[in-house]
This record gives sequence, structure tokens and C-alpha cells, in this order.
Amino acid sequence: MEDRQAGETWVIVAAAGESRRMGLPDGESKQFLLLGGETVLSHSVRRLLSMDCVDGVVVVLHPSHTVRFADELDRLGDAKPVLVAEGGCTRPDSVRAGLLEVPVTAAVIAVHDGARPLFSRQVFEACLAALDDAHGAVPAVEVSDTLKREGPGGEVAGTADRAGLWAAQTPQVFRAAALRDAYARADLDGATDDAMLLERSGYTVRLVPSTPANLKITTPQDLPLAGALLAWEVETDV
Repeated sequence: MEDRQAGETWVIVAAAGESRRMGLPDGESKQFLLLGGETVLSHSVRRLLSMDCVDGVVVVLHPSHTVRFADELDRLGDAKPVLVAEGGCTRPDSVRAGLLEVPVTAAVIAVHDGARPLFSRQVFEACLAALDDAHGAVPAVEVSDTLKREGPGGEVAGTADRAGLWAAQTPQVFRAAALRDAYARADLDGATDDAMLLERSGYTVRLVPSTPANLKITTPQDLPLAGALLAWEVETDV
């Protein structure tokens, strides 16, 4: 494979979701909830910008939130480019909108959930290293819980074999050409992450061991947990 160091590394931050499971009022988003005095989205973007290996970020937002993010953008500074795109009806639509903003000079494109503000920098770098012999790399945690399959009435219909199962996280890291190609020709229906599109297109995607601390804020209970993890990070290099 060609040298992944030959071009820039850009990150698309997907932050256009409607946050329905958070129980927020219409028009509000979990991306703008406060975590340690800063919004969840700002935490995610600031952490990405702090990494030497990241050259720029594209934040994909719901159209009603682009103006709101402008104030946060000013506070992030201008040491690296931060572009804004309007998202679509689905996550793949939003990532595709972000892809249109990523410069052609990018050799690597990562896709990150804006609601995962506590991702590990070391794991991100390990995903980059995994591209030496793969088209994509996914941070993931090996499933340790017993998995039950639900029946139509809420009863247990069976127990799934968890051997070899991993829970995928973000940032997911890809060779730019492979990601663009997958979005150009793969079936987007039912795709819950970007690695799935590369898998459908026949590309190699590696699993990179991550940590459960890379929490995705989805429900109201997740926010205080994220706050506790953020405080723990003060004493731990992740």
C-alpha cells in the first residue's frame, strides 16, 4: 500500500443527530450539553485539534446549529482549519457532506462521533499505524457481557455467542481513497458506521483494542458518567 504519511490527516466530526434518546426539548442537541464547563462537541473537536497528527477538522451539524457553533469555533482558535458542513437526514448522508469539504490533499480521513469527547489519543495513533497494512482501522472493545436476544413479547429468545464480538467505537480511521470509493459505490442502507461501508466494498478493516472510557453520550445517565471520566483523566494520560 502507498505511504499513509504522504498526505494530510483530516477528521470528520458527525454531530448532526437529533439526540432523541436524551429527552431534550425540540431543537436542542446533546452536542451542546455542558461537560466540565465546555460543550460536549467542543471537547471532541479541541481534543482532535490538539493532536500533531491531525491537520484539520470538518464538523457536520444540523442546519439549525451551524450559527450556534460559530461562537465555539471562535474559542477554538485558528491554528488549524475547522470547517463546517450541514448534515443530512441520516448519518451516512452527513458523513458524505463532510467528505465534500475534506481537501483532496488528505491521505487519511477519520470519522468521529461528536458525542464521544473522551477518546484515547494513543488509540487514535494506533489506528493510524494500523493503516500500514489495512484500508481502515476501528477502535473497539471486546464484548464481555452475556448477550441476550429479545423475543416479540420482551422475553429472552436466546443467548448469543459473544466469542469474537467487539463493540466498535470512533474515531474510525481510513485511507482517504478507500473511504471516498466506498461512499461512491457501496449500499448505504442500514449502515451504522463507516467501517461497514468499507467492509461491503471489500476493503480490509482492522480492529484496534480501545477502552470502555471512550463513552458515547446517548442517554441522560451518560453525562454524569462522562464528567467522572473527565475528572479521572486529569490524573491519567490517555
